[in-house]
Amino acid sequence: MIQYNIDFFDRNLGFKYNAQATDLSIDDDYLTITSNQVVIPPTTAVETKDFIRVDRGDASFFGVVSSVEPGEKETKIIYKPFVSLFDEDILFDVRYQNKTVERTVDGVTTKVNRYSLETTIKHYIDAYYVSASDTIQNLGMTVVVGSETLPWSLDIYSDNEYTPYSIRGLYKDILVPAMKQYGIALNVEPDFNTKRITLRISKNSYPLDIDGDLDNVVVKTLKYNDKPVGTNKLEVYNAYDATQPPIIFYVHPDRTWDLENENRITPVARSVRMVMPDSEAADEAEGMAIAALDAADSELSGLEWDNLIELETRPRDELIDPMNLEFGQTISLWYKNGKYVSILTGKTITSDSITLIFGSERIKFTKRIKL
Repeated sequence: MIQYNIDFFDRNLGFKYNAQATDLSIDDDYLTITSNQVVIPPTTAVETKDFIRVDRGDASFFGVVSSVEPGEKETKIIYKPFVSLFDEDILFDVRYQNKTVERTVDGVTTKVNRYSLETTIKHYIDAYYVSASDTIQNLGMTVVVGSETLPWSLDIYSDNEYTPYSIRGLYKDILVPAMKQYGIALNVEPDFNTKRITLRISKNSYPLDIDGDLDNVVVKTLKYNDKPVGTNKLEVYNAYDATQPPIIFYVHPDRTWDLENENRITPVARSVRMVMPDSEAADEAEGMAIAALDAADSELSGLEWDNLIELETRPRDELIDPMNLEFGQTISLWYKNGKYVSILTGKTITSDSITLIFGSERIKFTKRIKL
């Protein structure tokens, strides 16, 4: 039996209330905002929008109270992960996606976004949740960037031809696609002594190898895609002259993609895009090549994370250290001479086990194998 400490804090991380609970189950899914509940003794100290920390000694969950249901004998608390705070609309400037500066790496000069995707996300979180003119909505939070993704595009267009802006959901239209396409995750680190929250935006470029044949993974289920979900052939047309031959990209079995029409995935799942050539290119041909590459990057990136992998192990397993794995952690699962690459996007924690959920997709176009 595992004892959980349940601590509640106001929006400034000031302590409000403590309770204990046993045998909880916590679902934390980065791709879909999930709700959890805990039942505590009757109290009026806890309010909606308070912060909650569920701590079991070896790991803790930090989230936001979404509902309080008081009663004579008990109080039911419904809470969601911290990222649920960003499930709101923002005014997004689509020009952040435009290529506007030159960058030279290893002697090769290319045009890239002026700001990385991580820096762009930081800009909007700062604007709406850290330094907003309405100070009441601000949090005691420091946002830091730990990686730089260039070039990038989330395929967001302005709401009409008269404005460069679009009203979009920060969570569903920005954060989730950033995870699915580029492996960028938000991880929160509250400091209850200084009463500050650090929000780190980064992607993990160091994959973790997991041997699926070892006994430390006690129950394993692999739902793998024998073909990547969605498009495996992308045809990109010039919006100024659609009669020109399209630039065609092909996806290969190892999830890479390029212009080579060989070693392809079948059956064909094609998609068609129409783009405007990059206006800053030397000529229209170069501009079309740049725009087509952007479209392919948006459509085809993240395919290597289609594999939905669920690994159940012990919370204190020393080989995997599952309680301390952060969202965005990439893995290579080795099992019976096969290699399955994916990315951590969810956890289910119980008293005696933890299920790690990897993949940018859930149940969709999958095969299921009991390992």
